[in-house]
Amino acid sequence: MQDFDFDERDLRLLHALQVRPRAPWTALAPVVGADAVTLARRWNVLQDRGLAWMTSYKGSGARFVGAIIDVTCAPSMMSAVIQGLVRDREVVSVDQTAGARDLILTVFCSTDAELSTFLLDRIPAVEGITSTRTHRVTRMITDARKWRLRSLATDEVRALERAVPLPTPRASAVSAEVEKDLAGILLMDGRTSVADLARLLRISPTRAKTALANVLGSQRVVVRLELARTSSPWPVCVWYFLSAPASKVDLVAASLAGLNEARLVVTTGGTHSIAMAVWLRGVEDMAVLERQLGEQLPYVEIADRSIVLRTPKHMGKRLDTDGRRIIQEI
Repeated sequence: MQDFDFDERDLRLLHALQVRPRAPWTALAPVVGADAVTLARRWNVLQDRGLAWMTSYKGSGARFVGAIIDVTCAPSMMSAVIQGLVRDREVVSVDQTAGARDLILTVFCSTDAELSTFLLDRIPAVEGITSTRTHRVTRMITDARKWRLRSLATDEVRALERAVPLPTPRASAVSAEVEKDLAGILLMDGRTSVADLARLLRISPTRAKTALANVLGSQRVVVRLELARTSSPWPVCVWYFLSAPASKVDLVAASLAGLNEARLVVTTGGTHSIAMAVWLRGVEDMAVLERQLGEQLPYVEIADRSIVLRTPKHMGKRLDTDGRRIIQEI
């Protein structure tokens, strides 16, 4: 049961962290409207309660292949299937849904061969899964790093962007071993300080700072803020599967990426042209959104939709039944 609501200062802090996830508290303070000590303390409270956290994942600068997978399960085996899937490192998200499928998996693999192994060998071996349908991602149009809480004014966002420039790659190369270890640390906590990175990686702070700038600046690793959706002003998540004429898929996908509600838009090589996940203020807003799509994109067919009932795992983090992060890692 939900027993917490973010107040306006929380939402301002979280919006600022969406813009610059690793910004120092001193840089965030004038934008959010509270001193650095207060912001750090509040962030710790939100983290400890599992209401907000940082995560990381492979970005456009890294080699990976993705898929959205529909899963149907035997009802008596649902819990066991979910527990097995949330432990799988290549399954980054698990959504339990109402609709034509029981689960929607978001899967990232390093290569096509690894994805094929996952689909052809590992998934069929999971007892309780009765059928699957794969939507192979062909292009990532937008993801939740661009989704905003809309609690800061435009001029406040621009001020923060000026105060904290985006990281840029540096000339020094990063070894594969250091990059792998760095990515693992950022997955646990995307705000890990340079000093702590150096200690954990057993390298100098200068090398740690350079490695961090390289992996973030090249988008081989992306750090982003996440929050407990069910405690936010947008507690409803819906997956949409859309079909569009081949000549208009790119245009449609770009238009969908501009929606305030869109958290993920990908083109796929599956049954449908596009898959999209949105966050809404209520289920009644589905009708509003779908009417808007019909008016603006009349040649697009909403082929299917599923409302998310529960999210046991989201972007590498395990969540409880209230959608809060479980602090103990899987």
